[in-house]
Amino acid sequence: MTVISAPTLLPLGHPAGADDIRGLVDAVAAAGFSGVQMTRSHFDGAVTAGMAPQEYFDRHRDRGLSIATVEVAMEWATADRPAIAAEAAPLVDLARRAGAAHIIAITTSRPGTADLDEVAARLACLCDVAADQGLRISFEFLPWTVVPTLSAAARLLDAVNRDNLGLVLDLWHWFRQPGGPSEDVLRTVPPARIDVVQLCDAPAAPAQDPVVETTTARLLPGVGDIDIDAVLDVLAAMGATPIIATEVYSASLAALGPAEMARRAFTATSAALRGRFSPNG
Repeated sequence: MTVISAPTLLPLGHPAGADDIRGLVDAVAAAGFSGVQMTRSHFDGAVTAGMAPQEYFDRHRDRGLSIATVEVAMEWATADRPAIAAEAAPLVDLARRAGAAHIIAITTSRPGTADLDEVAARLACLCDVAADQGLRISFEFLPWTVVPTLSAAARLLDAVNRDNLGLVLDLWHWFRQPGGPSEDVLRTVPPARIDVVQLCDAPAAPAQDPVVETTTARLLPGVGDIDIDAVLDVLAAMGATPIIATEVYSASLAALGPAEMARRAFTATSAALRGRFSPNG
């Protein structure tokens, strides 16, 4: 399955009104993607602007689009059990209504603010809430946080020890992780744990502010210096079958409008995959 991260098609901070969502969905379908990664904020914005909740889901389905993942759970990492359940409830509801099997989770906790055992205990709680509804938590590591690398994320999953927990491998985070990317580390991750691979590219030299770069200055796959072929070759050899999600947060591309950005993203994604994972499957 090859999808696109819906938030990338609108400028960062742009309120997602009902007409924005309608145009975005149409653009994704016309470009050739099979589905989207959705965010709760987009859904809430569209409903607040007058879109009936069912229309949101029907518009995707009517255009042949699945909703692969729902995001993002992030407060769990510093919350107690009741607060974790409370945060998860609307995401769980959205995932069930959308037919999505995955809820993406991150932690923004900085190094020194929490240890791995604390994060693992809270993530286990989130997994248990999701498991009650037959859903899977897909954890995405961020390079500036308490879980900054793929190896740290893999250790976290071992500590949590839940069957409904997997990983999101975002290639920008992979490229910018402390110590740099390592295919040898990737090969140690059980393939069944790799739920989602988010495709993008980046220049070799990092920007001064990593948060600004990752949210506004990513590149289309194949334009930068990430060795995308190496990652995809390893995944294919491992037998991994992740959701492939194009996630290019780019202020310049978003300024072109959803239709043109989606078209360029699909073209670049298809070229990067080169038949290893179907761009329409």
